[in-house]
Amino acid sequence: MVSLGNGDTLPPAELVTTELITPGLKQNGGIAFSEQGDLFLANFQKEGQIGKYSAGPNTKPEVFIDLEEWISPVGDLTPRAEGIRVDKENRVLVTDAGTGKLLRISPSAHKLEVLADSYDGYRFGTVKDLAIAPNGDLFVSSPHSGTIYRIRPDIGYVGILNDDLVRVEGLAMSPNGKQLVAAEPDASRVVVYDIPEDLILVDSWTLVDFSPSGVEPKGVAFDEKGRLFLALGNLNEVRVFDLELGLELARYDVGGEAENISYWSGSLYIGGGNQMRRLRLRD
Repeated sequence: MVSLGNGDTLPPAELVTTELITPGLKQNGGIAFSEQGDLFLANFQKEGQIGKYSAGPNTKPEVFIDLEEWISPVGDLTPRAEGIRVDKENRVLVTDAGTGKLLRISPSAHKLEVLADSYDGYRFGTVKDLAIAPNGDLFVSSPHSGTIYRIRPDIGYVGILNDDLVRVEGLAMSPNGKQLVAAEPDASRVVVYDIPEDLILVDSWTLVDFSPSGVEPKGVAFDEKGRLFLALGNLNEVRVFDLELGLELARYDVGGEAENISYWSGSLYIGGGNQMRRLRLRD
């Protein structure tokens, strides 16, 4: 058996193979794991539907919830799930890009809450991705408005994080909750926000600038060691960075589009088009 790596080391690219795990799905949205290892997929079989893979052998994907049964259209706009995360209480949080809402769904899918749908009296435009901080703060990207919203549900606070204009799609929070990483494909760059405890505006700093090459970073994710994984769209590649040092650590071929990314238990899960692939980084 060839050893891949342990929790501290990344395997070389030639030892990492791509495994197709969900062929033929009509899935093109975010992916997220619960702490128990259940995998949730946005736009599972159709737009607005959330799918679920339960942890365990010989399981099959199932419908977790259909947002069209809960969310009314806004004009000709219907629910379309994009970003998805699972919080510590196993509630599923979803950015509904179709009608511009941040949703929270109970573990049983019997309760759905709209946590936010407007700021300063104006309805959200398209909301793309979200991230959860350890203190429960939520961050939601709205690329068309150039905004990252900061939401504190327990006090009903909805504000803006960024003092600069960013058209962000993918978001990821560092494990220590001190930094929010944002992928901005239109500008071919990845930026970082140092998160203050106070609810104030902050500027970003650039971690990676792909603009000379035109590479469009899409999805972002961290592992438990704080290493940052970037899904690079139609480059069909994932790159790994040390956020603290700003150094590139590794590159992995995905074998297909790399739009959405999630890390779980030593493996990367990458969604793109109607397929999902797994890259196992640890034995």
